[in-house]
Amino acid sequence: MTDKVCGCNVVTSAGVVTSLQLIVLVLTLSSTGLILDRYRTWQTVYPRTPYNATAQAAANGTLKFNATIWSESWVELGMAWYVGFGSFWLFSILILVLSFKYYRPVFVVPNFTALVVGIFMNLLAFGVLLARILVVSKDYRTDEYEETIIIYVMGLCLFACICCLLFIIFISKYHTFLRNRYGHQVPKFIQSRARTGYHDEAY
Repeated sequence: MTDKVCGCNVVTSAGVVTSLQLIVLVLTLSSTGLILDRYRTWQTVYPRTPYNATAQAAANGTLKFNATIWSESWVELGMAWYVGFGSFWLFSILILVLSFKYYRPVFVVPNFTALVVGIFMNLLAFGVLLARILVVSKDYRTDEYEETIIIYVMGLCLFACICCLLFIIFISKYHTFLRNRYGHQVPKFIQSRARTGYHDEAY
């Protein structure tokens, strides 16, 4: 049978993509949440000290071993935005799950929107963290615990961005499949409440 007859391949792929979205979301949301929760503590409890005060003096004050308040504030703001976006992404996945029961293409739209926004949000998180690393002089960029965590999260955000691009392809095909086959059907839970005079034979 073709996909338009049974839809096995399309629906199965959409189910796999939905599960993968949850996995990627949990990883990115927990990682950015970790930075948002502990970044202020890292900066206050574990202040950075220069390796060599003589080398710092020889650099005529151009050696930067502490991040500026602008980059630090952007890290916290960017992570807060990402956590907020992650909540919306999770909500869109829950709506997407309804499409497997009621086969309505409208349930796919929020998740498709979240994936498109996710591309930019992951790039934003990656850029904010990259700026935080680069604002410090080379010898001090990854010499502390928080910088090591930031490097890992940067890679994860870049991976999540690529995943969003791939997820969009599958979700778009799933939406097209639902629109072609079930676009004019009304789910039973809507039929039972509707008073519009439609006949069951039309569906």
